[in-house]
Amino acid sequence: MPAGASAAKRRDGAPVSRLVGPLRMPGGTLAALLLLAVIVVSGALLGRQVPLEAFGARLEGRGTSGIALFVALGVLGTAVGLPRQALAFVGGLTWGTVAGLSLSLAAAVGGCALTLWISTRLLRDRVARRHPRFVAALARLLEHDAFAKIVALRLQPLGTNLLTNLCAGLTPLSRRTFLAASLVGYVPQMLVFALLGSGLRVGSGERLLASGALLLLSLALGAWVWRRHLARARRRAVGEDADTV
Repeated sequence: MPAGASAAKRRDGAPVSRLVGPLRMPGGTLAALLLLAVIVVSGALLGRQVPLEAFGARLEGRGTSGIALFVALGVLGTAVGLPRQALAFVGGLTWGTVAGLSLSLAAAVGGCALTLWISTRLLRDRVARRHPRFVAALARLLEHDAFAKIVALRLQPLGTNLLTNLCAGLTPLSRRTFLAASLVGYVPQMLVFALLGSGLRVGSGERLLASGALLLLSLALGAWVWRRHLARARRRAVGEDADTV
């Protein structure tokens, strides 16, 4: 086989584009900005019609039981696909930016761990028997730079949290690595929405503007990490094929 043709495929014969395809940057930047604009405007209008402060004060007023209820429902909700951004918004609205972000992060990582456990214990063997090529492709995808790739996935504004957790459970990836990378990747956008909720809580227009600026920064960071590791994956694939020529 010519060297050029060999470089276009990995050792298993699969095209490079198919293996790195899951790491392509989704075209969701504009959609994410529009979503933020809708949330800001809707939140401002809602704050005038609905007593959001009273809602947050009621949950906060329950003390430890309110915190436990929030975290427990957050774990279950994110485990089945509830957007973590919504959880951070409610946390910021109720307890402010720092406490709300901390509690919502704990709930989101807990939901991630729960889905990962279910996938590992109940789905891995069954899916591996029925779709061995798919599971093998996932394992190869996370063979190198797994931490950075998971962080890049979590930084995307329109990523599928539930699907990512389920797929990770099908691979031999370390649970500790996956959860740590998820935590790091969760922070930027959840901080944005915790700040947004906190801004509505205290009626701060500056915090709403700051949340928009932070979202832009998180999108830029996600795009940079995504492109960097996509380029590295392609270079590695070409290098491995060159060694087999």
